[in-house]
Amino acid sequence: MSESAQHRDAPERGESRPSRFENVRADYDAYLFASWTWIPDFQQRSQLSRRLQRWEAIVFRGLWPSVVLYRLDAWARDRGIPVLPLIADALNRLLFGVVIGKEVEIGPGFCISHGSVVIDGVTRIGRNCTVNPYVTVGLSTSSKVGLTLRGPTIGDNVYIGTGARVLGPIKIGDNAKIGANAVVLTDVPADHTAVGVPARVIPQRPPRKEGDGGPEAEPSAAPDEGEI
Repeated sequence: MSESAQHRDAPERGESRPSRFENVRADYDAYLFASWTWIPDFQQRSQLSRRLQRWEAIVFRGLWPSVVLYRLDAWARDRGIPVLPLIADALNRLLFGVVIGKEVEIGPGFCISHGSVVIDGVTRIGRNCTVNPYVTVGLSTSSKVGLTLRGPTIGDNVYIGTGARVLGPIKIGDNAKIGANAVVLTDVPADHTAVGVPARVIPQRPPRKEGDGGPEAEPSAAPDEGEI
């Protein structure tokens, strides 16, 4: 059995998988937050106007249509529908500069903030992940890894900053953050941040509670180098 076939047949991915349409709705909900458009609690006319503005921001200025094209591509390939996957992939490349390989699997709530994104190889991305522009996720050509079709396995709620490279058969844990322009070639544990070239891993600073004293409360305290 080929490496890509083993990846597709993994039991962890065959259980309780949401339908493509549920994924599309979850993707749209992710863009609701990213659109930064407020809807008032009063006056039906104002609500309608604001909702139209937000819909316009998501559909015409955001990249939710790019994610929909990826879902359409995957849906058509799963059902053996010819030509449609080629059309969806070509439109994604032409209109948005987004290239997502046929062996890539992405969970619901996926958000691409802008174009020029490449995701390739046998790559798995979990739920509610955000990818910024000029990001590459996929294969590594390093002599250390050797020739492999496997790309990263990325957990849930992962943020990948602008220009980052996440390469090779590595694991990125849940709630991890990849800093802008970082080159990640090794595993990143959950709740950690990867920064630099090559990337080094830094524990994320937990949110400070109100009234908590200590060095973080002092104005002269140095900023956390793991912040993005």
